[in-house]
Amino acid sequence: MLKNDYMKEVENTLRLLTEEVDKNIINGQIEEAKERVNKVLKAVVGIDIGTVDIFSFNSLDGLISKEMQYNAEKFIVFACLMNLQGKISSKENNENLKIQYYEKSLEGFYKAYNEDDETNSKYLDDAVEVAGELVNYELSLDLDKKIFKIYELANKFDKAEDTLFYMLRKTNDDGSMILEGMRFYDRLKERELDELILGNLPIEEIEDGISELERRLEM
Repeated sequence: MLKNDYMKEVENTLRLLTEEVDKNIINGQIEEAKERVNKVLKAVVGIDIGTVDIFSFNSLDGLISKEMQYNAEKFIVFACLMNLQGKISSKENNENLKIQYYEKSLEGFYKAYNEDDETNSKYLDDAVEVAGELVNYELSLDLDKKIFKIYELANKFDKAEDTLFYMLRKTNDDGSMILEGMRFYDRLKERELDELILGNLPIEEIEDGISELERRLEM
């Protein structure tokens, strides 16, 4: 199967599943929603929810990538399914599971988009949605950095900048974090002005951000 055909099939599967799971959640059919997600997880990604619950994302990475084909697409599916699992857990008021699923969802989106430039960008909105769910919690710096990258990839430049300064506060203006911020602004300066405006971070604010980082670097 050609990659484009495979992705069309994946998109259709995810669309139908999301519609069904959303209905299940609204109607209180939680177990049915879980079964639907697990069925697609096994069929497309090749693992089940029991495996997801036991292993870290780093371990799951190897299981998902073992066939060396359509890996970015499989990580997109995995991420979308974990997003649905997060919503189901939220409905169950299971805060711990909700966070775990959203974290794995974010890891999946990051893996897909950071490693394959040709990954379908339509799911970046879903990645931003997951990031928005997680920013209310205390996360590892590694996950903060991945949220930062997801926002930049999705052209949510203002949110990326907010995350950058959050990480600076978190690390007490660590020098490597300041340099990462400088590289971020350098990348943005290569963008079209209209893109920056759409991303809610016009060039004037970028220049202000650079000045602030330079001030912190000299302290």
